[in-house]
Amino acid sequence: MLLKHFRRAALLALLLGAVGSGLVLLLLGTHSGRQQLEQQLREQLRQSTDLVVSPYEVRLSTWQDFPHFTATVRGFALTDTAHGRARQVLQVGRADLRLQVLALLRGRVQVRRLHLSDVVLSSYVDSVGRRWGVHGRRPDAAETADPVPFELKTLRLSNVRLQFRNDYKRSAFTAIIADARLSARQADGLLQVQGQLAGTMELLRARRGTMVARQPVRAWVRYRYNHSRRQGTIWQSGLTLHGDTLHVAGTHTAGRLGSNSLQFSVRGKQPLSRVLPTMLPHSLRAYVAAARSPSKAFINYQMQGTVGPTVWPRSITRLQLRNAQITWPDSARRIRRWNMLAVLDNGAAHHPRTTTLRLQQCRIFSSVGELDVQLTMRDFRRPYVVGRMRGRTDLPALAALVAPGFWQAHSGSAELDIALRGLLPPPPGQISPRHAAENLQARGKVVLHNAAFRLPDRNAEVRNLNVHLGMQDSVWQLNNLAGEVDGMRFRATATATHLLDYFTGLAPATHVKGRFAVEELRTARLRRLLQPAAPRVAEARPAAPRTTPADTSLIPPGLRLNIELSCQRLVLPTDTVSDMAAAVQHDSRRTSLSNLTARVWGGKVRGQASWPAAEAVNPAPANFRLDVGFGTLSYQRMVHLLTAKHKRRTAAQPTALSEMLLEANGQANCQIETLRLPANGQVKNLRLRVLKTGTSLRMPYLLFSASGGGVGRATATARLASGKLAAANANLDLRYRTLDVQRLLLQLASLAPDDEEEAPSTAKPGGNGTSRMLTDGRLSARLRVRADQVQYGVLTGSNFRALSTLQPGTARLEECALNAFGGFFRLRGRLQTTAVRGLHPLHAQLDLRNIALPQLFRLADALQFDVLGSHNIKGTLHCNADVHTTLDANFLPAAGRTVGYTRADINNLELLNVAALEQAFKLAGARRTSHLVFEPVSSRFFFDRGTVLIPSLHLNSNLTDLDVSGFYNLSGQANLYLGLSPFQALLGNNTKRVDRILRDEPARRPTRNLTFVNLRRGPRGRNNLRLFKGQEKRAQQALLRQQCRQLLLAQPLDTTLRLLQ
Repeated sequence: MLLKHFRRAALLALLLGAVGSGLVLLLLGTHSGRQQLEQQLREQLRQSTDLVVSPYEVRLSTWQDFPHFTATVRGFALTDTAHGRARQVLQVGRADLRLQVLALLRGRVQVRRLHLSDVVLSSYVDSVGRRWGVHGRRPDAAETADPVPFELKTLRLSNVRLQFRNDYKRSAFTAIIADARLSARQADGLLQVQGQLAGTMELLRARRGTMVARQPVRAWVRYRYNHSRRQGTIWQSGLTLHGDTLHVAGTHTAGRLGSNSLQFSVRGKQPLSRVLPTMLPHSLRAYVAAARSPSKAFINYQMQGTVGPTVWPRSITRLQLRNAQITWPDSARRIRRWNMLAVLDNGAAHHPRTTTLRLQQCRIFSSVGELDVQLTMRDFRRPYVVGRMRGRTDLPALAALVAPGFWQAHSGSAELDIALRGLLPPPPGQISPRHAAENLQARGKVVLHNAAFRLPDRNAEVRNLNVHLGMQDSVWQLNNLAGEVDGMRFRATATATHLLDYFTGLAPATHVKGRFAVEELRTARLRRLLQPAAPRVAEARPAAPRTTPADTSLIPPGLRLNIELSCQRLVLPTDTVSDMAAAVQHDSRRTSLSNLTARVWGGKVRGQASWPAAEAVNPAPANFRLDVGFGTLSYQRMVHLLTAKHKRRTAAQPTALSEMLLEANGQANCQIETLRLPANGQVKNLRLRVLKTGTSLRMPYLLFSASGGGVGRATATARLASGKLAAANANLDLRYRTLDVQRLLLQLASLAPDDEEEAPSTAKPGGNGTSRMLTDGRLSARLRVRADQVQYGVLTGSNFRALSTLQPGTARLEECALNAFGGFFRLRGRLQTTAVRGLHPLHAQLDLRNIALPQLFRLADALQFDVLGSHNIKGTLHCNADVHTTLDANFLPAAGRTVGYTRADINNLELLNVAALEQAFKLAGARRTSHLVFEPVSSRFFFDRGTVLIPSLHLNSNLTDLDVSGFYNLSGQANLYLGLSPFQALLGNNTKRVDRILRDEPARRPTRNLTFVNLRRGPRGRNNLRLFKGQEKRAQQALLRQQCRQLLLAQPLDTTLRLLQ
């Protein structure tokens, strides 16, 4: 390609020399003379080429390069209109031709110097092989004319851009000649060019990839073209690339239809890191792309045969290394000394299918010995290898040769004597369909000493590996195998079949038989380590319905085991099994553990178990017989073992032990010294037995001691359906010295197994698992609780008694009583356990007797309600209330979710230092208004989401008669209408009124003509008082009654309080 375009550049010089001859004719011409010159120039171009010539400018000067005569051509361009499409193939920014004046005066034309600047020469071949470029007329029109003789003692090129692109061959060449000084001579049908060039090779890309990119180049050339033979020769030429010299020689012969016959060679040294990727197939090129080497490779590149826009020539590359070094950035692969002679031949078809790479000599030296490699790789589309490796080497050097990309070596040594045959494994993550017989096979032995390497595809580190590996095709014998994987130390002796093909995804199964001892085994990592890389070989298997869930153990499909396993620590995703020993057998039907002994969650386990494998068709049920003893155990783990439903494979993989027990039939006896409950509780001395037959679970007994001085006894039965808990019934009796009711509710709610599939994806963990048993309707139970002391949030009491029945969707509180607030507290109601957005609706009716108001308002202080403080009020309360509220996920109510109706009787009411009243009666003086004593009062109240509605409250105090209506929000916001008598407040006998109220005597003459004031207050704001008329008072009273009626219509409030009857 380069020779062909060099010839075109020489012809361009010839063309411009002809232009100089025409210019001489009009040396002293005027405007008409220049027109004649341009006309003669166009005629010369018309005779020599069929390209379209653009308009251009010609100037003549005798002073530009005196005493020489100079002709300057600007804006010259040629356009190729072949194939019905126009493409500009040549653009000359400026051409200066120096003509000798004395020769012109004698009638002779001598162009001594030609300077071309700002030139773009291009050629393009599209994807179907059509070409656009600089060319002459057809041979039958041009061969009859002899080439014009000329001699250019100086041919200078400045800023010349060469750009040739072939989409058919997927090749490209782009270069910039910054400066070139050449000489050219044409005589007797022979063109000769020689000189030097300097510039930049922007891009050189072939079918095998990019060869050169953005590299400075200096070249020297000696070129000869014989017009009669249509043959060009380049000799004693070369260039400097990457700081090294390449010698170029060869010939090209122009043929018909744009083809050329080549005999071309390039010899010299180049950096190894630049040459090595071009010698390899695409599938291996990525492994050496980042390699770095200070060494040089001697190359001998030969190209011969026919070449054209759609034809590739035969190419042979010989690469020789002597004491070469190469390293990779990860320091996991390196070769410190490398001798090699390799031959790359694109074959008779000049195609990757016939391309062959032969390592005729290859020896790698290391501190531990020498490794000889003989190898032939053919068919670069699907590289097939035949070779042999013999000797000793260190692991980083071996990682550069064997399965590069699959592992990264750090240290260690290897002894090898193996023969290889088969297709190279595809790069990680790629699929390459193939027959099993084509997979890479090895015969011989490999011995690794203190090997340390990384498996990037599995993100695993292997250290201190020692093994004697005997290979007989697909059968590998591993003797004295010891090492550690990700910190998991192991020892083994085993025989494996199709092991490499399985882990590279080329075989559906592997068989392993032997003995394994492991210090620590992390199942989450082990499953990833054992999983085949990709399912590249489909295993034909008839479809069949499954009767059990897929195997969720740590053994992936396709791994067949018959091993004796001992493990000091088996790390499950959430727990750890210690001192485990078992005989493990795993095939396509079943996984069996026999002679099982282990320590689980601090307890001892003995027994045996088996469960169906993932590939099993019509599998038999799993079964187990276990005796378990625990010191301390988490209840959530126990639930996963006994009652957890099967989790689909879309979720995280559950533990093998939990899945085994979930699907199994059998018996388990369990003793637990301490059982930790989810809601930070615990029970002690727990004894239970679980019998599982088919879909039935039966717990004949469960005995335990609870925190807070409690003891409990329970029996239960359960039924499973489709691998989940369908129904359960339990009876539970609890007795406490001190009981936290909220904590008990949370613990009871947390006793149900999680059902992640039914939980909304946005549900919070705290509210999802803690109320599951009450909300999913699977459990019906009867619960009886007694306690000497009780606490519920900020509420405390004593002598607590409760009886409730748990039914699907409902918890019915048949009786609940306690002593609180200095009086007696009784409650009956119903809790809806089918939660909506984590909330549990509650309907309850309360009976409060002899409640001390200071203690009640102390509770309000603790809840941070903006009401009277406990020091502002005295008296006792008798109250019946109907309340509708919702409990949150922590089983606590909130005022903002509560509505209610109350009938209240208040006795011995006293108000002390109430700021609002002192402000209303400030004319009466602080002494009279700071302490108000009231007669007994009975009234009704409504409560609507944090707001107290007071329809009408009549009070008779020592200061004045009061009439109160309006609303008061627990945040402090108020809109109250107060009716009062200023005359009573100012002129009344306060001492007598107090004595009368204390003697419980009724008022003699209740005041009917009251003055009304409106008290308004914003949240946490100041009190605002204003006077208003009775008509406004009546309108406000009607509006308040309307609000109360709307509340009764909107909410199912029971004003008859029938649950308390």
